[in-house]
Amino acid sequence: MTSTESEQPLRTYRGNCHCKAFVYEVQLPEIKVVYRCNCSICHKKGYLWVFPETVDRFKIVKGDENTLTGYSFNAKNRSHKFCPTCATPVMAMAKEGPPNRLIAINAHSLQNIDTWALEKVPVDFAKIDPQYQAPEHKGPEPTEEIEGGKLYKGGCHCGAVTVAVTSKPFDETFEEGGLECNCSVCERNGYVWTYPLNEQVVLHAEDPSNIGRYAFSMHILNKTFCKICGVNLTNEYKTDQTEEQMASMTEGGKKWAAYARTHHPVNLRVLPEVDIYKMSRRYNKGYAGIQPQYENP
Repeated sequence: MTSTESEQPLRTYRGNCHCKAFVYEVQLPEIKVVYRCNCSICHKKGYLWVFPETVDRFKIVKGDENTLTGYSFNAKNRSHKFCPTCATPVMAMAKEGPPNRLIAINAHSLQNIDTWALEKVPVDFAKIDPQYQAPEHKGPEPTEEIEGGKLYKGGCHCGAVTVAVTSKPFDETFEEGGLECNCSVCERNGYVWTYPLNEQVVLHAEDPSNIGRYAFSMHILNKTFCKICGVNLTNEYKTDQTEEQMASMTEGGKKWAAYARTHHPVNLRVLPEVDIYKMSRRYNKGYAGIQPQYENP
């Protein structure tokens, strides 16, 4: 943070994880700029960083320091905090560092912020030693063969949960592009979606208990994530819906459920061979209006 920024009047911003277990307030100058780091964890989680000048400008409103799960790696100086229920990546806290870098807030978790309109300053930490080694997918491979397609493998940060997907190449020639959505959960969790069929995707964990699943609203889908490092991976059709839940859906919900049964969307951020910034990217601001409306706590 520059001296000019530190002299600006402060505003109080409120933020929360999607399931509302953790709510906080933070004092910052008006947010116009965020920092987008390309290191292994920041890219996978889609962080957009803002930095309170001091720790005492951050206050927990609901929950406590144990509500969030922490994940550290390499030197383990920084703990990346995420909700163990909904996997929202909220912040990172450092043991040592300058006062204005001891706590970093993920702007995606702040309420009433149009992150797409913010200036994004790139930060190049991807090549800092020791170099991150992408996890190896040791599970089965997809059964669907795609003419002119390619097999992609990736996973969470710690390697406990991996994914394999066959598709037309995810590059500038991929006609569908990657989809970014502004609905309440996609905004918070920073997904960049692609929508392959079930047969094109394998989600795998040597220990299946490491796969977290989060459903909300119409409960059509589970958002899958790693319970250890909190990286979000896929959208998985929720097979245990009751007849009562199905009957209560709107016509639009039933159409979406029919589509979801046959597709297994993948978060492109977890595939190390994919450069999402070279792909065409679609921004969908329509899903924020889907009923029932999400209410910020």
